[in-house]
Amino acid sequence: MFFGLLLALAAVFWPWSVGAEEGPLRLLGQFTFESRRTFGDTTIGGLSGLAYDAKRGVYYAVSDDRGDLQAPRFYTLAIELDAGGITDVRVLAVTFFDSDPATPGVQPYPRGDSDLEDIQLLADDTLLISSERDRENKPWIRRFGLDGSLIGEIPIPEPFLPVAEPGPDGSPRIVRGVRNNEAFEGMALPPSQDALYLVNEQALAQDGPVSRSESGTLVRIVRMDLSAKAPHPTAEYAYPVEPAFAASTDPNAPADNGVSAMLWAHEVLPAYDLLLLERAFAAGVGNDVNIYGVTLAGATDVLDLDALPTPFGGRLVRKTLLANVAALGVKPDNLEAMALGPVLPNGHQTLLLMSDDNFSALSSPQVNQFVLFEIVPP
Repeated sequence: MFFGLLLALAAVFWPWSVGAEEGPLRLLGQFTFESRRTFGDTTIGGLSGLAYDAKRGVYYAVSDDRGDLQAPRFYTLAIELDAGGITDVRVLAVTFFDSDPATPGVQPYPRGDSDLEDIQLLADDTLLISSERDRENKPWIRRFGLDGSLIGEIPIPEPFLPVAEPGPDGSPRIVRGVRNNEAFEGMALPPSQDALYLVNEQALAQDGPVSRSESGTLVRIVRMDLSAKAPHPTAEYAYPVEPAFAASTDPNAPADNGVSAMLWAHEVLPAYDLLLLERAFAAGVGNDVNIYGVTLAGATDVLDLDALPTPFGGRLVRKTLLANVAALGVKPDNLEAMALGPVLPNGHQTLLLMSDDNFSALSSPQVNQFVLFEIVPP
């Protein structure tokens, strides 16, 4: 069933004078609504991944609720936008994900079996969903119908599977693979959809320390071949994540920076293959968010390297800073979703960023934030 949830009263919108901006991304405006609104007996929030369905003119936003509030799900959104910015965001439907294809109907995921982070729409009207972890902290990527039915799964490359060993204090620590809550935040599909690109948020345990305010880190961009009967990795490239922009004021919560979203952009920005979103957080300071254009050509293929050497002697992917959100006049919230939207009447592509509010209480400053850009071709 489809219902409309009017969010216009919560909007914050700025028309921007684009003439003074440089580069290919022009800020058109933003729209926000407060945390913990409800729809269909669910709490709207944790919006971590966004996909645009041009055929239906709607967006799919996946929630990273691990079952603490309601079962894992995605929302169907109507986002009204034009060259003047975003004028409205409405929730049209909520769909729960099925965990058991052998049982008729939707069998919701039990609490703790998922931490959904990104969503991609395939040409056959099915969805690819990435989860950072299950109850064993293992990431997964699965295919679902638009009705939430589970269809299949893409195998995770072995170097990314977490391995834990007892630490000095006897408690388990990750010594190999993705660290807890720092797995596949970003996926990207080229128009051919013969490949799927993945990126981990922070370095694999065997690849070095995570990014802090003192130093950056290296993550891997993985190319998965989808054209074969069994999806498999065909290449991996090292991507340098910047240090966090500031130190945390809380010694128990060090600042960090990681990749929170990725999309394929070559057809709209031919100088680059991908756009990557780096989101940093420093307690007591706030968030800082940058959009980078990334070129893969010439980078060293590290597919066969079990661990990245320190220092890294190969060729990294090339990255170019295209926009710092704060420098454009928008205070960034916890932005961790990115999607291409509709084409404007002038023929220019739109780009949307979306934040995860972490299901903050109403007294919290965190909100659900949507930021709109126009991509200006060279």
